[in-house]
Amino acid sequence: MTEQRKKAVFKQAIFPLVFFSLATLLTLCSILPISRVRSVKVMSNDRELRTAVIKASGLHYYESLLIVWFNADRIEQKIVDQVGLAKEATLHYDKVNNVVIDVKEYRTVGYIYRNGKYYRLGTNGVPLTVGESTVTESCPVFYNFKNEQKLKQAVVEISELSSKLQHAVSEVHYEPSKVNPNKVRLYMNDGNEVIADLTTLNKKMKYYPTIATKMEQKGTVDLEVGAFSYPNK
Repeated sequence: MTEQRKKAVFKQAIFPLVFFSLATLLTLCSILPISRVRSVKVMSNDRELRTAVIKASGLHYYESLLIVWFNADRIEQKIVDQVGLAKEATLHYDKVNNVVIDVKEYRTVGYIYRNGKYYRLGTNGVPLTVGESTVTESCPVFYNFKNEQKLKQAVVEISELSSKLQHAVSEVHYEPSKVNPNKVRLYMNDGNEVIADLTTLNKKMKYYPTIATKMEQKGTVDLEVGAFSYPNK
């Protein structure tokens, strides 16, 4: 066999050899434990957030690690899209096949009460998908907000209050009327109530401390149109 013929035969043989070698290697890798997800850990102290993140990620034990690697960006985006408190999510790996999810969270502003449970709200106004049986932080609880846009608007208004005023609010109730679709009622920790308009809530609440100190008994501070108070009957 001539030298040129030998080279031609070698070239014809090398491709299937490489192909089958790679196929064998990939097959071996796919069945080895090291190529499978061993654990999924979310770096957060909040149990409900961890549960929501793992559920949104779709990751589970013994899933193909190759699939996770190739879909990391998509998984991170799913977490941000589906988990209300997640501002940013990043996947990385510990000892090759332990998946770790770092989550950058929105600051908690309050809770939304729905169907017997309390769902945490971040500054973006989107509730966490996993609820709690009790409120675990000292912040306002939002009630009757079935309209998501109104809820976001209320959360933004409350989040822009001073820290002292935010902690002074116990509950925020959405009470729309034909006259004013933006009407809300705030129950304060000092025993007073505040009637306000969502569009001017943050702007007018700065008058509350001064008005409250002049009240001789617990009552209602009306900030919906003007700024005045009257005792509760």
